Amino acid sequence: MKKILILLVLLAAIIGIAVFKGKERTSRLNRSTTSTKMRELLFPEFDINGIRKVRIKDDKSETTLTVQNDTWVSQERGGYPVEKEKLQTALMSLKYEKVKAARRIGKDSWGKLGVLESGSGAGTFVELFDDKGAVKNSFVLGGQVTSSGGSDNDQMRMFNGPKGNRFIRIIGDDTIYEIADQLPDLVTKPSDWLAKSFIDVQKVKSVEVTDAKPEDSWKASRAEETGDFVLEGGKPTEKIDAGKVSLGSVLSSPTFNDVLPKDKAATIMKDAVKAKLVTFDGFTYDVQAVKQAGQGGGDKYYLTVKVSADIPKERPAVKDEKPEDKKAKDDAFAEEKKKKEEKLANEKNCEGWVYEVSEYTLSSLLKKRHEILAMPDMKGTPPEGAVPGKPAGLPDVKKMIPGLNMAPPQGAPAMPSAPSAPSITNPPPPTPATPKVELKPAPAPAPATATTPPVSAPPAEPAKPAEPAKPAPDAKK
Repeated sequence: MKKILILLVLLAAIIGIAVFKGKERTSRLNRSTTSTKMRELLFPEFDINGIRKVRIKDDKSETTLTVQNDTWVSQERGGYPVEKEKLQTALMSLKYEKVKAARRIGKDSWGKLGVLESGSGAGTFVELFDDKGAVKNSFVLGGQVTSSGGSDNDQMRMFNGPKGNRFIRIIGDDTIYEIADQLPDLVTKPSDWLAKSFIDVQKVKSVEVTDAKPEDSWKASRAEETGDFVLEGGKPTEKIDAGKVSLGSVLSSPTFNDVLPKDKAATIMKDAVKAKLVTFDGFTYDVQAVKQAGQGGGDKYYLTVKVSADIPKERPAVKDEKPEDKKAKDDAFAEEKKKKEEKLANEKNCEGWVYEVSEYTLSSLLKKRHEILAMPDMKGTPPEGAVPGKPAGLPDVKKMIPGLNMAPPQGAPAMPSAPSAPSITNPPPPTPATPKVELKPAPAPAPATATTPPVSAPPAEPAKPAEPAKPAPDAKK
């Protein structure tokens, strides 16, 4: 009985301790997580037009976008223009972003939400500046809600948003907000912000590649837009293999992966191959291309370009042209002229920059002369080692059997030579006519009688061996 009482006392003590710990844990949670006053917009007074600089960074990379000469550019890429539409989309999303939930959470739990500014548990830190360089807005984009009702962490259970919502903390505020928009445009890699407009070579007329070695240089051209390219200065048997090089589409609608500042052009392009592309529209592209080994493995390809164009200012006059036809053609000419001028102006902006491109973009321009030629056509060409005057295809027996001597033995009579063909200029004398021979029928044999016995032929004698040839008499004797 005494043992049962002791067990009951111990059980009651264990239950009491568990209740006490639970109350203490709840009290601590209430101290670290409190509700806050809800607001509709994340940034109620967001001035999108007053922002002149944006800095976005995380533990891996950083990008700074700023306004230069009324153009948004990348500071890390030497002032190269950025995709303005992408930046506008990101800023508009911040201006109209609505809050789904808000809670004040203790700082010791910020790392679990990914809303720290740096170090373990850091998120994407964003700063927005005005034209005077003062910070207007700054915040940290954190992690995502992993399941409906929040996370397994007690502090995050206070959020009831659906899976995929994102946590965000405004600098200077202990409140953690939950928003529905992922804000995917706020990325930290500078190359992801660059404007992707580039050169576009169309209607190629000729391609000339100048290599460091003259024998590796080449030039190809065509007379019509749909014609085949011909190797200039080549032998009649040398033809371009369209399967090895695509000259009609070279640098047609290309893209690039990244841009290097202009001050690195001299170093990067030191051993570059030079190429000149001329189009039927009057555009000329002077390109330099080079392949370099990448630091982390794999090759990288770079190019620089200069663009010029010969754009006619007026349409050539046509004799006896009707007024209505002249107006229509003048309008079409003016529209085409405007397109060419705009194209030239846009592509001029690409001059001087070093572009990192794919291997496919430069593969045709980096080929050497012998690498673009088709295999020679052997049809009708005599095989190597063929002897003139002998039928093609017959092997040389003397080469097939080593040591074989085709000369006649000493003292043997010479082989008669084949009669030579009659000369056309001196025809042979006429052959005398063969006398006509009259054939008479043979007399019929006499009929055999019964009393006359048949005569049998005597047996043939065996052939005697041939006598050895007598030596020829000596002419001296």
